Amino acid sequence: MTTLKILIITSEFPPGPGGIGHHAWFLAKELAKRESIDIEVLCPKDYASKTEILKFDEESPFKIHRFRRIKGLTYVLRVIKLSKLLRGNSYTHFIASGKFALWMIWIQKLLGKKSKTLCILHGSEVNLSNNLLRAFTHTSISKFNTIISVSTFTQSLLPQWILDNAERLRVIIPNGLDKSDFVFKNNIKLKGVPALLTVGHVSPRKGQHRMIKALPLLIENFPQIHYHIVGRPINQKVLESLSMDLGVESHVTFHGSVKQHQDLWDYYRAADIFVLLSENQHNGDVEGFGIVALEANACGIPVLGAKYCGVEEAVKHKESGYLVDGDNLNEILEGIQFCLNNKVLLKEQSVEWSEQHAWSVVSKDFEACL
Repeated sequence: MTTLKILIITSEFPPGPGGIGHHAWFLAKELAKRESIDIEVLCPKDYASKTEILKFDEESPFKIHRFRRIKGLTYVLRVIKLSKLLRGNSYTHFIASGKFALWMIWIQKLLGKKSKTLCILHGSEVNLSNNLLRAFTHTSISKFNTIISVSTFTQSLLPQWILDNAERLRVIIPNGLDKSDFVFKNNIKLKGVPALLTVGHVSPRKGQHRMIKALPLLIENFPQIHYHIVGRPINQKVLESLSMDLGVESHVTFHGSVKQHQDLWDYYRAADIFVLLSENQHNGDVEGFGIVALEANACGIPVLGAKYCGVEEAVKHKESGYLVDGDNLNEILEGIQFCLNNKVLLKEQSVEWSEQHAWSVVSKDFEACL
């Protein structure tokens, strides 16, 4: 049997946080189950302790190569590490995921390697605000044999000259859902009737501010409503100030980050509605899909999602949740009312929708590309 030797280079990877990193981990883990595929990963060692990283790598079913982040030297270390791997191995395929990983296509070209190259586009890396970096990134993307986007929305961000290039295979493969750590460990109680939940970095792109702005109207209709925010507190102080300015601070709780991804399942299960009102940012930071929507659905929780971004493809309107204009307060109210009034039906349909995105299903599309 012919063996494919694949190197996945990613800008994030567990045990640290990040959607791109978890996408790369689940993809690698699923492909590694095939006897005909040999997987290796090149990624940074950050956002986790040395002990956690060593333990994670030792337990991994495939080989993981890591480089350190040392400010400006990070790029140099990345190039050196990749160059050594390419010289010492005969990879048949090269998969890049994340902005910096896309740029590494040039190392492959300079070394004259003939591996087939695939890139995975998540959204924010496509339209960088810096003109020079955006042009360089687009040129890098155009050099890959296959361009995989996680959504139609993400693909639409590419410049027309790349979309018109018939030599490149363009494919849309949505994010996959992995439930291998689907375990309820703690009986978490989230206060509020209803209890709303958002999981993700506390940042403008994730749109937590949109829900906070809607709370004054929502409180008029649901006096006991409460909004729970789980994720790295990058923009937390700004949102705390916004909550106080609107007089809704008693209806908002920031829980911070969880230690492990599996800890999120307890939060999902405890919520009445999951909220993902992602907002496209002027600097090009956008939501390409929204895997957390599927994770909430897997727990039978409907999703209130934002239109005009990749979330539209992660939420099936009126079946796994409700799509709204994130700046339209009345639509947000209507969406919450719909989810609460159709809770039993949405629970069943949400689980079915999530199962359609299982990695065991999604990975077959990646295999076809390989």
